[in-house]
Amino acid sequence: MSKSAHKALVRKIYSLLSIALAFLSAVLLWYYNVGVHWRNGFFGWRTLFVVGIAYSFTYWFFARMYNAHKIGLYRLTELAFSQMLAYGITDFIFFVASFFWFHNFRKIRPSYYILAFFLQLFAISLIIFICNRLFAHYDEPRRIIIIYGNPGYTQLLKKIKAVKYRYRVMGCYPEDTPWEELCEAIRECADVYLYDLSKELRSRLIRYCDSIGHDLHMSLSIDDIHQMELELSHSLDSPFVRTKKAPVIWYYPLVKRLMDVVFSAAALVILSPVMLLVALCIKICDRGPVFYGQTRLTKGGKEFTIYKFRSMVVDAEKDGARLASKEDDRITPVGRVIRMLRLDELPQLINILRGDMTIVGPRPERPEIAAVYQQEVPEFAERLKVKAGLTGYAQVYGKYNTSPLDKLKMDLLYIANQSLTFDLQIIFYTIKILFIPDSTEGVDDQN
Repeated sequence: MSKSAHKALVRKIYSLLSIALAFLSAVLLWYYNVGVHWRNGFFGWRTLFVVGIAYSFTYWFFARMYNAHKIGLYRLTELAFSQMLAYGITDFIFFVASFFWFHNFRKIRPSYYILAFFLQLFAISLIIFICNRLFAHYDEPRRIIIIYGNPGYTQLLKKIKAVKYRYRVMGCYPEDTPWEELCEAIRECADVYLYDLSKELRSRLIRYCDSIGHDLHMSLSIDDIHQMELELSHSLDSPFVRTKKAPVIWYYPLVKRLMDVVFSAAALVILSPVMLLVALCIKICDRGPVFYGQTRLTKGGKEFTIYKFRSMVVDAEKDGARLASKEDDRITPVGRVIRMLRLDELPQLINILRGDMTIVGPRPERPEIAAVYQQEVPEFAERLKVKAGLTGYAQVYGKYNTSPLDKLKMDLLYIANQSLTFDLQIIFYTIKILFIPDSTEGVDDQN
């Protein structure tokens, strides 16, 4: 059996063990805590089986959302955290469902669910460790090359080298490299990354890599994203594609606004003790104002005042607007903590309640900075087709120091595919990135 087959087998075993643990924990929770035992004959067995299946499907949904089953692609800590979220959210849903079913806290003891969660975390951590060691035994970094059309590929190269346990860069080739040399390099590697190439060369490389069975990764341009909304046309005897933007479902804006109001109002009530504590810490730190207001842009270019807990010194932008850097001396000690935990964003719940913002959408930008970006990338204004959001696709899959162009591409991908399902996926995934430090990094001072 080849190494790739062994790795695929380890992945399957890991996924099966994770799901088996979910099924077993649900059955035992029901058996010892809330429901019918299997000693009750067919009815008892059937109840336990249905409960186990329902729990397993719910766990599987969140595990896929958080990439909890991608052994070998993520670090041990990130896999463990993804599994913790998947099991934790499923346990909570299971607890709430049990309470509404029985209406009796004596029958459904919360301590059992807490104990089950920690046992799940211990068991899945052990499974992750063992499967990761097995995977590493058969794994080796994938050999890749980069073919680029402009110097911006260096940012891609930096990101790839940061995960050296997954990739080994065999070479970087400009697009004017002789064709025979490119073909030879491609044959010697496993994956090819194309960065901002001319259409002619990209098409030629797509055909060549397809003929030899190599994986190809291509950077997206703004035009590529717009073309995702094309559909086939067979009105003539030659195949065509036509631009046809699918209209947003009529009830989507109404339900989205209802979600905004309910979520922001509930969150303000639940998080009010936390917000009061943050306000006190800021006031004690330097006696300055607790809140910070700033002009931002939302749908249609409309300006509004966004509210945040102040994380920088007073008059931090007296010399003009600029983005925060990694070691920015304007950030206060309390500010570093609340920025790391995203607590500085909590007052934006007021903006959502007022209708200035929504839960999911492109992050609002300052007019002066948006003007600079728009001079460099005219399509930057397309972000203003929808209302600004508290979280978004670019926040989930990017970082604070992701380039404006890449953030724009992710925002346009969201706008082209917005739906309630997509919004819920981003909301649930936001829970994960809240605890990943990389996404709060400032802009690299060297950029």
